[in-house]
Amino acid sequence: MRGRAWAALALAAAVGWSAWPLPRALATHVVDPVRLSPAGLWGRVDLDLLLWILAWDAHALATAPAALFQGNILYPAPDALASSEHLLGLAPVAAPVFLASGNAVLTYNVTVLITVLVTAVVTFALVRHWTGDGPAAFLAAAAFTFSPMNIHGWARLHATAVHLFPLVLLLAWRAAGAPRPRTLALLALAVALQCLAGMYVSYELLALVAAMAPALWWEALRHRRSGLAVAAALAAGALVLVPVGIPYLRARSAGILPEYGAVLAEGLAPTLARLGDALTWPVVALGLLGALGARRVPWHLRAGLCLVAVVGFALALGPAAPLVPGTDLPGLYALAARVVPGFAGMRAPIRFLVLPLLSLAVLAGMGAAAITGGRRWARGLPLAAAALVIHADARPVPLAPVLLEGSDVAAYRWLAEHGEHGPTLELPVFLSAMDGEQLLATGRYMVASTLHWNPLLNGYTGYTPPSYPLLATLAQRLPDPTALADLCALVALRWLVVHQAGLLPAERAAWEGGGAGLARAATFGDEVIYRIDRRCGGLEPALRRELVEPDPGPDGPTLRGVSRAPLADFRGELRARLPDAVVSGLHGWFAVTVSNTGSAPWPGLTARARGRVVLQARWRDAAGAVALAGEPGLLARDLAPGESVEARVGSMTPRPGSYTLEIGLLQDGVGWFAEQPGGTGLVTATVRARPWEEVYPPKR
Repeated sequence: MRGRAWAALALAAAVGWSAWPLPRALATHVVDPVRLSPAGLWGRVDLDLLLWILAWDAHALATAPAALFQGNILYPAPDALASSEHLLGLAPVAAPVFLASGNAVLTYNVTVLITVLVTAVVTFALVRHWTGDGPAAFLAAAAFTFSPMNIHGWARLHATAVHLFPLVLLLAWRAAGAPRPRTLALLALAVALQCLAGMYVSYELLALVAAMAPALWWEALRHRRSGLAVAAALAAGALVLVPVGIPYLRARSAGILPEYGAVLAEGLAPTLARLGDALTWPVVALGLLGALGARRVPWHLRAGLCLVAVVGFALALGPAAPLVPGTDLPGLYALAARVVPGFAGMRAPIRFLVLPLLSLAVLAGMGAAAITGGRRWARGLPLAAAALVIHADARPVPLAPVLLEGSDVAAYRWLAEHGEHGPTLELPVFLSAMDGEQLLATGRYMVASTLHWNPLLNGYTGYTPPSYPLLATLAQRLPDPTALADLCALVALRWLVVHQAGLLPAERAAWEGGGAGLARAATFGDEVIYRIDRRCGGLEPALRRELVEPDPGPDGPTLRGVSRAPLADFRGELRARLPDAVVSGLHGWFAVTVSNTGSAPWPGLTARARGRVVLQARWRDAAGAVALAGEPGLLARDLAPGESVEARVGSMTPRPGSYTLEIGLLQDGVGWFAEQPGGTGLVTATVRARPWEEVYPPKR
């Protein structure tokens, strides 16, 4: 017992060492993904989303558990929590911290550190149980827990919360040989908590258990058992997926959660390289030694762990990998996507690399135990190897402040006191994931909403509901009176928070006089809170129905009753000042004045895509082929004949070269206006895409 206690203390110290200096700033800073990864901007907003999720879970469980999935972001979309991971399995740690402190940053940091520590401790317990060798178990715990794949996941708790995988293996193995009620109950509880840690993690756990099933069955037979008790306990724990899966099924039926049947994977060589980087090749070699030479460990256990590694690696290769190399037989990932509900919605097959990571780390512990053979003089070798593993990636973790106290959040404290739970919109808003500053601002809005919990029109999740682009397009036009009227009709908007420092100069100038129907309620530095002094939300019930009911297609009208059927008259006029040169590889917006010169109204005020009239930009190369197409730009209005609207359309810029930039009107499901008989509504320009290095030469 003393050895286990010392091991737990040493692992706790290693967790603190690997996260340093985070432990001394738990309430005020987070690990900064922007400095950890080239794609850190999206990592940072993902981290803000995770902060919000843990805080929302705690708040909802304490105040309105029946409305748990009705998060306060992306109002008025239902089941906002089901647009991402729910992380409910982490609530036993996160909820007490948040309810005691009200601090989302402290809650996340404590949760992630405890999760990492639990991973280390239960991995140690698993390997010690199977080998009886404490130092070897310590090495296995270090190899799995402090792998770069996990440690670099300080800001990716939704992907790295696999802390109970080793415990599920340990309890299932014990129960196979001796199915005592206490062991079975603990197994069911561990499975339930691990499944509740995330939907994606649940699929990884399913693959782990399925791969270990033959070894568990053989272990049960060795002890004259059937193994049914273990299967029943595993199934009982997995039943928690039924109630939490219902909101995800609703989101899928509404078209919010797509399927990724052709999701990209990294290929055989890159996946092998990722595994080597995640575990280090010496540990992989030690794992192979454990698989072949750890004679004191039952052969079927080692075979089961090897099968886990093979299955996990095969799944990590994604849907394109065949079952048998050189054939067209669908691989494990493709088969699972066909038969396992929701599996096709996974976007990153590489997540399954955690299975060979765990199995090879455990086998490495067995290999270390086989080498030392219990000899006292050799017991320090695994500990030295563990120290090297822990230290291999040691460096000060970059931190970023998240201020939830003082003048920085005065506006949100005011909303908490005076907001009356009124729906709130913050400006500026993001409309494209490439809007870096606005996207980061949205993350700050979500975290700050944990101070007041007003319904928030802003938000960022893995899958944006279709109402958000419509509302965000109107929000970007504020304080335009027509946009405010449309926005007010769509949602019961009560408060508007304008962050003037985040606006462009022209936008700030537009806000200097406020806006009709807006009353300045409070000012905190450059942040102004406006109250909406009119009745809002007349069309909100209809918008909510669009978000949950099946789309009738062309037979369906917009929110103001304009038909979305194919137009008979495709005449429109566009006016825009297009550039003659852009920087390659960036995202940009083009302002366009759109006029309906036809004889019928255009459908635009709807969250449903089919039949809606939108703008789009596309780039044609010298051969006339479309090299790149931008995202649709919403009109966000039903445009009657003779009416005009100022709209924007966004696009990435193509590779360096000369292109014809086309911006045109199109009706979703029908095609571009200019390609229809008698159709108009196209503006073009010859644009040179210049290399980044040419525009911004490196400093010497």
